[in-house]
Amino acid sequence: MTLYRNREYHFFNFLIFTVVVILILYLKTEIISIKCPYAEIGLKCKTCGLTTSFKRILNGDLSNLNTGYLLLFIAFLSQLIIRPLISFALYFSNNWKLIRNIDILFSVFLFGFAFTELI
Repeated sequence: MTLYRNREYHFFNFLIFTVVVILILYLKTEIISIKCPYAEIGLKCKTCGLTTSFKRILNGDLSNLNTGYLLLFIAFLSQLIIRPLISFALYFSNNWKLIRNIDILFSVFLFGFAFTELI
């Protein structure tokens, strides 16, 4: 019964987990190259260099790295652990509303903190 009650949230967790895995595979394989639309027209955006920084982190090169990029990478990478744990906890717990609320607050804080370092 719990699985059906939280199926949208389980799907959301699965979707985020899948997107992060695809992002990591994209960065490691370099099959295609996605160009920043702002850079193409000569403008600089707040996240310029994010993909390059993520590639460097995945390859173990942490020299001259912006702290914001590292925090954001850690926030994304943590989702590979957090999303399955939250779904597992929701499935077996009777306190599912509390778990979802804590998860939402923690995720907003985590990504908000990481993004503020970039601004």
